[in-house]
Amino acid sequence: MEALKLRTGGRGPDSVVDAVGMEAHGVGLLALADAVKQTTRVAENDRPHVLRSAIISVRKGGTVSVPGVYGGFADKIPLGAFMNKALTMRTGQTHVHRFVPRLLEHIVKGDIDPTVIISHRLSLDEAPLGYHLFKHKEDHCVKCVLDPWAAPKPENTSGTLKAMGAD
Repeated sequence: MEALKLRTGGRGPDSVVDAVGMEAHGVGLLALADAVKQTTRVAENDRPHVLRSAIISVRKGGTVSVPGVYGGFADKIPLGAFMNKALTMRTGQTHVHRFVPRLLEHIVKGDIDPTVIISHRLSLDEAPLGYHLFKHKEDHCVKCVLDPWAAPKPENTSGTLKAMGAD
């Protein structure tokens, strides 16, 4: 947050986007409390630390946008700071189908290179493995691409899938 203050002359950015939602991982005591709640299943979907940081870092009169997935409850939100700074919050699910044609157009033109986030390329038979890797953040998984024409890799045989609990 200090870097944001430095880059904006001390006032904070006009707008902050929390596009991470349930996949975020925080640091510090509040993040530890969040992790304990998730582990004990009291509030297993909570990931409020990014939202907290967004509220604290945005300028007075700024906007906090949350176009993502918040599947649980968010506590320890600095509502006083939100009110005193007269912030606006914009929320909702992203209309993915609306943006896919334009996104694909940019990819085809070479304006966007999606390969920087693709960590795994798998066959359709390996889809359960891909979901497992992504969900549990194993093997440095960021994004999996399923190739319907690819053959399964020998190391990803049904033995591997059974070992991870997939059928």
